[in-house]
Amino acid sequence: MKQIKLLLLLASASVTGALAQSNGLTDMSQSRFAKMANTGISAVHWTDGFWGDRFQVFSRTSLQSMWNTWNAPEISHGFRNFEIAAGVCKGEHWGPPFHDGDMYKWMEGVASVYAVNKDPELDKLMDNFITCVVKAQRADGYIHTPVVIEELNKGIDSHALEGQHKQTVIGTKVGDEDEKGAFANRLNFETYNLGHLMMAGIVHRRATGKTTLFDAAVKATDFLCHFYETASAELARNAICPSHYMGVVEMYRATGNPRYLELSKNLIDIRGMVENGTDDNQDRIPFRDQYRAMGHAVRANYLYAGVADVYAETGEQQLMKNLTSIWNDIVTRKMYVTGACGALYDGTSPDGTCYEPDSIQKVHQSYGRPYQLPNSTAHNETCANIGNMLFNWRMLEVTGDAKYADLVETCLYNSVLVWMERSISTRIRFVSVPIFLTRFAGQRNGQNISVVSAVLRTHCVRCARHKTMHIH
Repeated sequence: MKQIKLLLLLASASVTGALAQSNGLTDMSQSRFAKMANTGISAVHWTDGFWGDRFQVFSRTSLQSMWNTWNAPEISHGFRNFEIAAGVCKGEHWGPPFHDGDMYKWMEGVASVYAVNKDPELDKLMDNFITCVVKAQRADGYIHTPVVIEELNKGIDSHALEGQHKQTVIGTKVGDEDEKGAFANRLNFETYNLGHLMMAGIVHRRATGKTTLFDAAVKATDFLCHFYETASAELARNAICPSHYMGVVEMYRATGNPRYLELSKNLIDIRGMVENGTDDNQDRIPFRDQYRAMGHAVRANYLYAGVADVYAETGEQQLMKNLTSIWNDIVTRKMYVTGACGALYDGTSPDGTCYEPDSIQKVHQSYGRPYQLPNSTAHNETCANIGNMLFNWRMLEVTGDAKYADLVETCLYNSVLVWMERSISTRIRFVSVPIFLTRFAGQRNGQNISVVSAVLRTHCVRCARHKTMHIH
């Protein structure tokens, strides 16, 4: 406990203090309504001990293992999709639409490690990936490999076309007749991917001083601004998994462009304009009317973290009322002792269901009703738990209240850390964290005893076995 508190003190400082720097993972050094700010991204180095060991696993094994997966087309088309979109090779898009975002998150992780160890091999690896990203990006800043690849395969050289928003022809029909392609299908995760591109570009620049990926991220942010300024209302409301809330605000901090801050505020307003919204996407009712955690836990926690970012820049008290109430709902009624959340893999919305007329609204990987926290069927996806930590980290920065640091610690030691093995030779990623409670009752030394042991069973991606870890 003392060690992690020291970590948090090192990682944050008074905004007016000497330690406040503008190159942390998030930069609230100039945020008017923040009370703390990160130290620099390379300011703290692990030497040994518990976290030193895990940093070694992550920096020497995890990043390379993930790259080996991305770079093996027979296993994952993650990097191959970028190569095809960049025109390096021919082919079709393969894999889920959020793979672009997954690669950007990996890139952000590589840059964060490079900031500490300055490993030249990591620098080369990043440059190799960035080269493909830049070539794959359209002239107007849009980048989403499923759409770009489909355009190329239809003979459209979208990389050379200006005003590309008029040329887009690929996508699911949602908006007006001439709006097919970019953001036409809300399940395509474009804004989610772009948000992670923004963060990857910012962190890469802070870690290396290079602007190659950052410039691409600025172009993508400008495209997003233009889209929301010109698209039909139906299309503008059409986005899920809002990592772009955090990305847009951090891009405002990195550039000082007021257009980005205005977009971040409008993104919250847009959620109140959605017709037939869902709890699963946190848009059944306007955000400013939400006081309880609802729906898909990854989307929810990303949203709450992004709104906390907006509050840090605007100081809108209504947003803080919403965030404080939602935080209390999560922590006291919808979160496991490990900091894990999103208990239901599939379920029924507590509030979005009505019986006259008969209408049942499904939720997925989501928060449920208060205290609906099953053990053996708990989903508790690692992404949601990371989102919970991101949310609490930002609440810590804007309030200075230690209770948020406690939650960062809880998540980091348990529901986030569980995905990483201690051994450097391990190359496995875990995503789902069900909890089991086992009780032993009996006698010892003539006295009755009862012991409850909580364990985490982690489902292993591309691996049939299970792993059991005791909570400390």
